[in-house]
Amino acid sequence: MNSLFKIESLSYYKKYLSFPFSFQIGACLLILPFLIFATCFVFEQRELSELNERILLLQKKQMRKEFQMKTEERILSQIGQSESGYLKEVLESMVFLGSERQKWQLFSQQIEPSHPMKQRVSFLQQGTNKLEFVQTDIRKNELFQETEENQKNAVELSDEDLKTLLCYIEGAQIHPYSPKERAPQILLKSFELEKKNIPGITDKTYHVQMQLIKREALVK
Repeated sequence: MNSLFKIESLSYYKKYLSFPFSFQIGACLLILPFLIFATCFVFEQRELSELNERILLLQKKQMRKEFQMKTEERILSQIGQSESGYLKEVLESMVFLGSERQKWQLFSQQIEPSHPMKQRVSFLQQGTNKLEFVQTDIRKNELFQETEENQKNAVELSDEDLKTLLCYIEGAQIHPYSPKERAPQILLKSFELEKKNIPGITDKTYHVQMQLIKREALVK
């Protein structure tokens, strides 16, 4: 009797103990499809995100390429339509410190030779404060020619002179000045700018020394 009770009790406990394990297996089987779906979804989203990044990268590369091609076309068009003699006809013909020169012309006859401003007036009247370039190198290809131009002597400029000069060199509008038509492509190889403080002069003036690279149509 006792043995039978023990066997039945043992069977009961085994059945009781096995119930949670069976429940866990069943629960796992129920959520397994969801786990598989979730895992696949995460991997698909990651692949989709990587694909989108590749597409965006390709689009950016294409946009840069198109921009570069348009820039090259614009530069080549500018070079092809440029006129020779631009430096001499435009830059070297510029007159600097015009407003100061006009102001002192009214008093030049009244200034004594010993006056400190007499030397300044002479400098303004001599006409030596002009740009002059010396060609030091020339290179050619089938599309254009490139020359290096070194400024012979430093020049003195006002604020407005500086704006005008940079506008003509860079080919970009600097209010209120506009670039010249049919200009070659000009690059600044070097540009030295020094602010000057001259006694008796209230306007800002600068000393400028530069080297240029000029690209223009082939001289036939």
